Amino acid sequence: MFELDKNVKQTPFNSVQEATSFLIAYAKQQGVAHLSYWYLQYQEGTPDQVIWVATYDPAYMSLYMSKFTPLDDPVINSVMNDKYVDWAEWWDHDSLAQAVNPIVARYGITKYGLSMPLRAPGDDKIIFSVCTRSSDAEWPTQRGLLARQFLPFAQSFDARMRHLVHAGQQGDSVFRLSA
Repeated sequence: MFELDKNVKQTPFNSVQEATSFLIAYAKQQGVAHLSYWYLQYQEGTPDQVIWVATYDPAYMSLYMSKFTPLDDPVINSVMNDKYVDWAEWWDHDSLAQAVNPIVARYGITKYGLSMPLRAPGDDKIIFSVCTRSSDAEWPTQRGLLARQFLPFAQSFDARMRHLVHAGQQGDSVFRLSA
């Protein structure tokens, strides 16, 4: 079901908009609901900003960043501590997840998602997530497929994003965390 295209070009993205369009097309091609890339930049040991490229509705992204603190999100913190996170495990048990669930449902985000840590330089953190449509019965098998088959894609996507990350991007996909 989830097949990576070996011919995907490896050139750096020219803009966040190009990267977003690429993720939207790739998610559709692979039959998944959403793909998301977080690059959390640190400055002097403190989280400074997030570059968030995703297939999510920009209204959801703005709402999440304005109403919730990503650094207090236990799912994000678990991934930042180099752990894979199965969203379904948190969906009904975490207070932040319970607060976000009614909102994400309006934007087509399901509990069938997986967030994976990627290597980043220094203190920076990278999270790549994939969300799909599934059922409780199918999810354990799908989760394993997503992890195995999207990790190489996530690493490739990250390599294509790096020069944008270090170019001091501005815009709707960049969220400041520090004053």
